[in-house]
Amino acid sequence: MSFENPANIIRSWNLQSNFATGPVLQDKLVPPVFGRIRTNFITTWREEKLDSRLNWESPSFSVYLPESLRVIGSIYLKVDLPANSGGAAYKKYPALYVIKTLRLLSGGQEVYSCDVQTMLGDYCQSLSEEQLKVFGETYLGHQAAGMDDGARSVMIPVLLPNSAYGSRNGHDTRGHGVFPAYLGNNRLELQFTTNEAKHLSSDASNVPGSIASACYMMYHEVKMTSFNMKQYQDQRAKYSIVNRRFTELTSGWVEYATANAVEVVRHSQPQGTITEVQIIAVADFSDDESRATFQYILPTSIRCTADARVQRDLDSKQKVEIELWQNGFVPNDDFPAPGRMCFANHAAEAAHTYSGGYNMTLASNVDFQFTFAQACRYKIFAVQLQRIKIDPVGRLASYLE
Repeated sequence: MSFENPANIIRSWNLQSNFATGPVLQDKLVPPVFGRIRTNFITTWREEKLDSRLNWESPSFSVYLPESLRVIGSIYLKVDLPANSGGAAYKKYPALYVIKTLRLLSGGQEVYSCDVQTMLGDYCQSLSEEQLKVFGETYLGHQAAGMDDGARSVMIPVLLPNSAYGSRNGHDTRGHGVFPAYLGNNRLELQFTTNEAKHLSSDASNVPGSIASACYMMYHEVKMTSFNMKQYQDQRAKYSIVNRRFTELTSGWVEYATANAVEVVRHSQPQGTITEVQIIAVADFSDDESRATFQYILPTSIRCTADARVQRDLDSKQKVEIELWQNGFVPNDDFPAPGRMCFANHAAEAAHTYSGGYNMTLASNVDFQFTFAQACRYKIFAVQLQRIKIDPVGRLASYLE
């Protein structure tokens, strides 16, 4: 039987007072306070079948939010994918390749547009292996045990201003707010442009059949007391939220033909605050459907120059990799990180906190110079901070400044 007498340890605390000068943050001997949320609510689903005109390669298919919607937590495009032809398996996470672009319009004017594959891929990078498995199988049509050609239903997140999928950090409990859907006479318009069916197949010569009459809008509505509904449904002249915009600095895929050659992309008349620049590179495939992949190739160097003055210089592959680690980009196996140059501190976890950035309006021209160890194809995206507001008559607008 043992006996402990920590009297000597306790007396030594008096000798540690020099380290005990900070504010008291908590009392470990008192149980935590049992708190509450401000407003009780519950979520319900509303499903709307879409017109049969929405199919593969549909350009700018419009969906207007129903006038009876009041408070929205999230929206998804549900697609019932048929069995793939010829026994060819679907690609991993096939839902990521259904939509090419999403445009959000208000009063006939574009609020913002999204490269859906890039933004949702960025979200998936921030998930742990366990989170990605559940998210992929529940929403994205993934099969962790191995992809096959079977039919499946996928749920593609629609990137509203409040969408959790437009930021990083994966699953947490902070909440992302709701979207106040009562906008007076200015109904919100969503425009979908879909990819070719072969983008989803592991074999471009065998593709899934038509998805006409197999698409649905899934609205996750938020319900609460009538008093609270009045507070949350109409936020005209009040609603203001900061989120991220992915702006492509290239025009589609650019060929990088010679290994270790210095490539320069100029950003003329830049605007807005940029938290990071992503250089997304894939193997040198000749067709778009093969480039629809997340098997990224890291640059071996990245340099940013403003009006001929070097602002940042990652002049080795090791520094490019350290940039990812120091900024919190620790991806899972299926979604490796692209090359990044960060201008915000710990950019991987700064989605809801201002932690710096680079407002490039101070320069006339900003050049990004980089190299790869092999031939490839690349795109460059600037990740910018944008503010979304609803004006007094219910129109949405976005602001980079």
